[in-house]
Amino acid sequence: MKRKERVNKIKSMKKADLQKERVTLIEQIFSLRVDIANHKTKGIHKIKQYKHDIARINTQLTIHEENNV
Repeated sequence: MKRKERVNKIKSMKKADLQKERVTLIEQIFSLRVDIANHKTKGIHKIKQYKHDIARINTQLTIHEENNV
């Protein structure tokens, strides 16, 4: 999925879905790090992508919080 598609997907999600997606991405980062340490994968570039997605999700969660106050 391209960056713009991921951004649009994140912007269209609801607060509960964003929180679930953030947890899922954190778990995927952990899994990738374990696999990299065990020399099972070469998906180092995915970690950076997931971190950027987590930052986008955190931004959207902040926007949701500000709108609800």
